[in-house]
Amino acid sequence: MAELDATFYIIVGGSFLAAFFNAAFSAGGAMIILAATSTVLPVAAIVPIHSTLLIGSTSARAMFFWRHIDWKIAAPFLVGSVVAVAIGARVYFELPDTIIAAAISVVMLIAIWLPEIRWRPRIRQPWAVVGFIHSLLSTLFAYGAVFHAVILHTGLNKRQIVGTMAACLTGMSIFKITGYVTNGFDYTPFLQIILFSIAAALVGTYAGKLVIDRISEALFRTVFRVLVTVTAVRLLYVGVFE
Repeated sequence: MAELDATFYIIVGGSFLAAFFNAAFSAGGAMIILAATSTVLPVAAIVPIHSTLLIGSTSARAMFFWRHIDWKIAAPFLVGSVVAVAIGARVYFELPDTIIAAAISVVMLIAIWLPEIRWRPRIRQPWAVVGFIHSLLSTLFAYGAVFHAVILHTGLNKRQIVGTMAACLTGMSIFKITGYVTNGFDYTPFLQIILFSIAAALVGTYAGKLVIDRISEALFRTVFRVLVTVTAVRLLYVGVFE
């Protein structure tokens, strides 16, 4: 086993916390992972590693809620997603680290401080378009957000939403990882961190379910916003000024 360092503990710990808060509050996981990785990883590695750390929880949910997946939504979403990733993964590695750092910082600050967007699409079957836009943003800057806003207006029940989102996001993550590898990213140095992070996420999910009613959501949101803001400002400073 390779020597463990601060990077290992921060990312694995971040994966635990992300899963914990996703289980307890159904929110915050993606931002916590992004905050953890942006603190210790090289700028160019942040987004590719982010994809691998979320796939464990999304794939587990997809399997558990398989019968509830709405493939009329998931199938066109994944078609749009694979096209977006093919474009975005290539563009990502052509961007300077300064641009990547600044863009990720802005995305984090917008996601954490702007009021929640609940976009209701006017076209009847927007899912290929939603898949393209969401996946392109996610491939470039780790956070798409569009899909979450749109699916709330479908009339699906909770289990259908959970299953359908899990299927779409798992597929998108697989496409993204493939795209990054195809364009030259090497995951080998990070395999140990990835495997331990997935295990930590499973433990975090279980722990979150145990304390779901014992933590003030208001306190969580306040602390969460402060931590993400500090992380985003730090990333902006390091990426742009150093």
